[in-house]
Amino acid sequence: MNIVIVNSSDTFEYRADMVYAYFSKRNHTVTVLSSDFMHIEKKRRQCTKKDYIYLRTIPYKKNISLKRLYSHYRFSRKCIRWLQKKQFDLLYIVIPPNCQSAIAKKYAKCNEVKIVMDIIDMWPESFPSKNTDHFPFRQWGKLRDRNLKYADYIITECDLYQEKLKKFLSGIKVQTIYWSHQDNALPGKAAVATPMTADEIHLCYLGSINHIIDISKIGEIISSIANEKKVVLKIIGGGERKELLISAAEENGATVHDYGKVYDHKTKKEIMDTCHYGLNIMKDTICVGLSMKSVDYLENGLPVINNLPGDMAQIVYKERCGVNISDSDWLDQVLVKSVNSDIRVNALECYRKYFSKDMFETQLKKVVDEVIADSQRW
Repeated sequence: MNIVIVNSSDTFEYRADMVYAYFSKRNHTVTVLSSDFMHIEKKRRQCTKKDYIYLRTIPYKKNISLKRLYSHYRFSRKCIRWLQKKQFDLLYIVIPPNCQSAIAKKYAKCNEVKIVMDIIDMWPESFPSKNTDHFPFRQWGKLRDRNLKYADYIITECDLYQEKLKKFLSGIKVQTIYWSHQDNALPGKAAVATPMTADEIHLCYLGSINHIIDISKIGEIISSIANEKKVVLKIIGGGERKELLISAAEENGATVHDYGKVYDHKTKKEIMDTCHYGLNIMKDTICVGLSMKSVDYLENGLPVINNLPGDMAQIVYKERCGVNISDSDWLDQVLVKSVNSDIRVNALECYRKYFSKDMFETQLKKVVDEVIADSQRW
């Protein structure tokens, strides 16, 4: 097949890379349409990848702004113009941004093109506000919802998204494929947190520190643990709210070690190996069933302290790979399980079961087989 993957955000580039690798390994011709503007760093790309086409994109400075929305819209229009000049068999669209779903509408009537939409995140549902059912947020959501019907198959990053979108998914084949990694950090066995004493709990916070992180809740968690044991918070990441996180942690009794942004898998693992838990704490107003950071924690055999509902809460409960703070005895669990090596083994096994490269490829193969089953020439 001749396959085109559309993904504008470097936030989700790892997903596009894994889809690209899957198809390339099976000798398909694969092209990735991407943006030349990096959302995370807010700058133009300097490095390029094989088979990636980088379309010139309007830059923006703020994560929440009309200019960002307009930049996404212009990128989608450029993708349509590029696709009009090419012939391809399968169109794989990563969402968000929501306006990229309109690309599917353009090609839905072309019988020789199969369309897969991969919903990695939901906006405005993940916006930290309780008023996302009203204008202008609802219009933002409709950019995605009204075009879902044009897909031959829809992938969601968690089951929670299927529940939220169920009235728009009637008659469409849907499959959850969790966020996954290339197993870069996957060790043979789970490490025991070191250094540690019976009087210390070492916590890790990994990733962007932004407006969807519940810093006050993290402070409360630290305060509760600090009443029982010394708390050390190790931060791997950055963001506009980092200083607020550091202040909240210190004010509630933690010693903070700030490692900044770390991209090397070995270095991240070395830091996480010295921690007892990874913090997976977001505001309860957002719609998230699974976070990228939680997958990173589990890949490194690090149990999680979690407040996400849906998929992650169920996985933590079922696989015994962490603690849900919705449990009334969560603090007792944190203290007891911190000295139990079994929970680290459970975390690693949970990653292998749900989030490994092998699991990702098995699930993607199922989707692709079903999408092309009715096409005789393939």
